[in-house]
Amino acid sequence: MYEEYWRLTDKPFPYRVSASDCYSTEAQRAALLRLQYCVANHAGCSLVLGQSGLGKTTVLRQLEASSTALKPFVYLSFPGLGASEQLRLLYSQLSGTPFAAAGQPDELLQDIAANLHRWSASKRHPVICFDDAQLMDPAVMTNVVLPLLNLREIDDAASLTLVLAGQPILATHLSRHPQIRERIAVTARLTGMSTEEVSTYVRGRMTACGGSETVFAESALQQLYRVSQGNPRRLNRLCDMALLVGCADELSVIEAPQIDAVATELMTAA
Repeated sequence: MYEEYWRLTDKPFPYRVSASDCYSTEAQRAALLRLQYCVANHAGCSLVLGQSGLGKTTVLRQLEASSTALKPFVYLSFPGLGASEQLRLLYSQLSGTPFAAAGQPDELLQDIAANLHRWSASKRHPVICFDDAQLMDPAVMTNVVLPLLNLREIDDAASLTLVLAGQPILATHLSRHPQIRERIAVTARLTGMSTEEVSTYVRGRMTACGGSETVFAESALQQLYRVSQGNPRRLNRLCDMALLVGCADELSVIEAPQIDAVATELMTAA
């Protein structure tokens, strides 16, 4: 909508980007390195913690893209499902079938183990990610996560890595599951962008889309950092709306007052 006005070839701050186009913060690069270490050493389970919008899913997508051997890469992103439903969904993802028929948990675990054997025999290393894990019912931890960890320990032919991703409160929840907590090999904690990273990201995205890096004045960049607190999701929304408002007002440069106005509008809407 505003691309022509700012002489852009594309939207610089989209809501969804490919893993290869994601801007990696220092915290995200450190988290990815920890996850790769866990996979390379068959360490079993990783924990990724961060507030909403800090890039947990981005890091997981980058992990998936980092090696063709990490297949299948399973996202279990429906934390409200019960243990049996999670097992059926996991079986479906591992087997490639539309959905597993109803079965007892022990039968589903046997079928899951058989599929893990099949993937391992093909020199593949399945990765199973539980997203928004802080919202999962404790029964899922006991009847899904723990059995999978037990399986990889007692069955050498069942190669896999588990990733529990969620908000920081997840660490507290895991304190009630010592058998799982003790098997977490690495913990990656995501933080917001620094002020330098915010400036580099905003200017880089503008030039990557054919625009000028001076559209956002220095005062706007500093205000973006303060308002977004370095949160990439908030930053994208603020920049996108600022470009729209700047277009509507026929501005040549976006400065701090425009960022404040957009931030107030977005917070009011929220």
